[in-house]
Amino acid sequence: MSGGDTALLVEAYAQSLLELAEQSQIVDVVETDLEAVSTLLTQEPSFQAFLASPYFAEQTKRKLIRRAFTERLHHVTLNFLFVAIDHNRGRLLSEIINRYAQLCRTRRGYRTVTAVVARALQKDQQAKLSQDLAEAMNAKVDLEVRVDPAILGGVILRYGDKMLDNSIRGRLARTVTRITHPERRQQSP
Repeated sequence: MSGGDTALLVEAYAQSLLELAEQSQIVDVVETDLEAVSTLLTQEPSFQAFLASPYFAEQTKRKLIRRAFTERLHHVTLNFLFVAIDHNRGRLLSEIINRYAQLCRTRRGYRTVTAVVARALQKDQQAKLSQDLAEAMNAKVDLEVRVDPAILGGVILRYGDKMLDNSIRGRLARTVTRITHPERRQQSP
């Protein structure tokens, strides 16, 4: 399965669960349940491997989920886990859970912005960038910072399908293009 197909599946499962949770008015309950599942998947890699394994029957996986989570999870969350297992999506559970959490944050008015920087930011720098972006976007911001030394300096910001490349590497590439391809220069009024 390609990365694009995986992303589509993750999105479809997370979106379907969110819609079901909204209809039942239990979005926060499901989010809390999924955090507990995520914690278990992180703390017990063998549990994640078991759910992802094609060598165990769905019924066996269902029994373990039922034993581990009955009385601990809302029935909507439990049924969602069963559906995911029945359709061999155990290996995608962590990604689905993360996407559900992102969808919940978006629902609460948060916008995810990815900042690519050459060197790791200090906490105060990251907080300042997040605050500046929130003010500029007039929204609450979830800032994801990624480090890529190849950009040399500056920052690349990504929000939705938009990108602002203010990296040194990007500026150099644009300058070289302007010099080597004068026909591409923008006409000044």
